[in-house]
Amino acid sequence: MAEMHKLGKYEIQGVLGRGGMGTVYRARDPVIDRVVALKTIRRELIDGGGGAAMVERFHNEARAAGRLNHPAIVAIYDFGEDADVAYIAMEFVDGCGLGQYLGIGERLPVADVVSIMLQLLEALDYVHQRGVIHRDIKAANLLITQEGKLKITDFGIARIDTAQITQVGSIVGTPNAMAPEQFLGLAVDHRADLFSAGVVFYELLAGKRPFNGAMEAMAYQVCHEPHRPPSIHAPGLPAVFDHIIDRALAKRPDERYPDAAAFGDALREAYARAYSAPPALAVSEETVVLTAEAVRANLAAYQAGLAAGGLATGASGVSPGLGGQPPPRTQATQWQENTLKTVERQLAAYIGPLAGVIVRRAASTSNDLGELYAQLEGKLDTEEARRGLRDGLTKLGMRTGGQAFGSTGITSGGLGRSMVREATQATPAPTVPLAPADVEKAGRALARHLGPIAPVLAKKAAASAAGPAELYRALAEHIDDDDARRRFLAEVGGLG
Repeated sequence: MAEMHKLGKYEIQGVLGRGGMGTVYRARDPVIDRVVALKTIRRELIDGGGGAAMVERFHNEARAAGRLNHPAIVAIYDFGEDADVAYIAMEFVDGCGLGQYLGIGERLPVADVVSIMLQLLEALDYVHQRGVIHRDIKAANLLITQEGKLKITDFGIARIDTAQITQVGSIVGTPNAMAPEQFLGLAVDHRADLFSAGVVFYELLAGKRPFNGAMEAMAYQVCHEPHRPPSIHAPGLPAVFDHIIDRALAKRPDERYPDAAAFGDALREAYARAYSAPPALAVSEETVVLTAEAVRANLAAYQAGLAAGGLATGASGVSPGLGGQPPPRTQATQWQENTLKTVERQLAAYIGPLAGVIVRRAASTSNDLGELYAQLEGKLDTEEARRGLRDGLTKLGMRTGGQAFGSTGITSGGLGRSMVREATQATPAPTVPLAPADVEKAGRALARHLGPIAPVLAKKAAASAAGPAELYRALAEHIDDDDARRRFLAEVGGLG
């Protein structure tokens, strides 16, 4: 993919992340000298059969957020199409995605949880009063700034007044945060957002979601089964918060809080009663620093990945980090470093810069690749992402010469421990010295798949490759398509 320098009037300064729809760039508006985040749709999506719907979703996001002016909502500045690429110019937020932070398994203090929720509910009250329903409230769409303030992003499936992109009978939203009426394809009003806010509140308090499982099981739980009180997962949590959650997650919309303001009032009163103090207006500095460190922990590796073709964050207008020093990385001495780095790259395609932290923690309690990947799947929201990660496990086994699989394949208990030890701790084969001609050849071959950035990737990979075979395998990681990867390896004489 050729490097982009300009999109419309905007000057591209770098890549913030890549997700399922396209790329998010850091850019500059030269007219008013303002830094923005440019969220784009990939060209192949526009050209494909679903392109019109994707562009319409972009239009909808621009319309929905563009009519809102609130400090807790990521501002939309512009919408445009250039060279068959649709884009939104939005506020550049130097912050941490709440979903990223929760993904590493940390739990926030109750005071900060309540602060986040009150900010969210105040913003939702503003949004609902202006005829907009977000319909996809979840931790991944919430950002925490350096000042401890909340920002809501991604209004792509929002409903504006009575204009619906998807009509009654269609299911829209993220399954683990959807209200029962969304699963059932019924008419949706602002109380669906309150249910989703209740899911976020539960996850912040308990460290896990109230509903889990495959799509069908989750839908049944949401529509028919009671959730477990969050205090079961968080001993010492005042029971009054269980009652707040019960009403927020009521199956029937008319049994929930009538509006976001009422939800906020009840939460504010409950906190004051439990702690004999009013809730804070912003997240504590300690938590802001902690979220910053969580992102910074893998920032260097993340930036290297971006320079080497890009990793995905799925974030909208959020920078990779907030500053501060990274915490020590969890050691997993039974794993070879190259194996863990490969797994990190695979996971980063779905969750971004926190992949390194999550992989190292999971590796410290996993005895084989099967166990490791099983833990990592639990960090992903969609079945598509989990399936993609499982495909990565298969590819990793192939690249270790099949030693990770043996003749029995993958079992429900994961890969055999002895086989994994062979794959991850085997004595390296003798290496062949790497010559400049090898690097040049690899760069030319890779350019047929990735464009002008290929020689840069080849030089970077050559700096740490022990020989041509290792160089070719490292570069093949940047090619997403299996057939294209095999063609590349065959051309350079690597492992096909």
